[in-house]
Amino acid sequence: MSEQPNFSDLGNQIDLAAKLLARSTHTVVLAGAGMSKESGIRTFRGEGGLWTEHGEPPMNQFDCFTSDPHAWWERRLNEGRNDSFGRSIDGAQPNPGHFALAELERLGIVSHLITQNIDDLHRLAGQNSITEIHGNRHWLRCLDCELRWPRTQFVIDAAELPPICSECGGLVKSDTVMFGEPIPATALRRCHEETALADCFLTIGTSALVYPAAQYPANALSRGVPLIEINPEPTPLTSVANVVIAGPSGKILPAVVNQIHNELDH
Repeated sequence: MSEQPNFSDLGNQIDLAAKLLARSTHTVVLAGAGMSKESGIRTFRGEGGLWTEHGEPPMNQFDCFTSDPHAWWERRLNEGRNDSFGRSIDGAQPNPGHFALAELERLGIVSHLITQNIDDLHRLAGQNSITEIHGNRHWLRCLDCELRWPRTQFVIDAAELPPICSECGGLVKSDTVMFGEPIPATALRRCHEETALADCFLTIGTSALVYPAAQYPANALSRGVPLIEINPEPTPLTSVANVVIAGPSGKILPAVVNQIHNELDH
């Protein structure tokens, strides 16, 4: 366990993070809502969060879907026209933090990203190796075979609801994981596999409170893997991380990437 870092020594913490990352051959990243917030997307919990203001959705969302998928899809197609939150996500763009993270992948440092975000901004920034543990609002998924499609590549006929998977005949739903819905087994398996390979773990913009995502940095720490945390506020990981950088990822990550380039050039 490392000592609590000095938050005022920002340059030193960035330098330490860059050194750890430059030596890594398989860094795994867990990214949370803080990254999306910097692109203008409201968080769900916390100050100013949608659920803080309006209350959390029903905990039985998935049961409601499976009990009457036809009715759920009818509501979804109709409500989509007035979904202001959805439109705000659709209009969002990746911020410098997203692009810096994609650059770390291009450099061969970041091997895999586990994201709790559903907005697709990582992929838009150029990230390739991604597990979207809570799904993606722009994709659809078969509940049986777990095949996924971009929403634009799947034609939904309002007269033939609910949509059915062309490969296995299973029920198709939005890819976003609902309350009460198990996270797809393929996603969980990939997260476990990547975490087991990690020789460095980086958490960005996450409270590290929501499971199962929060277990992955904890699992890496239990193996002695160095942990770097980038977050404006302290989290349960702050006291045990090797390096803590307190600040927004849109400013911190580009600085870390610049320092890594300096490390690699020497």
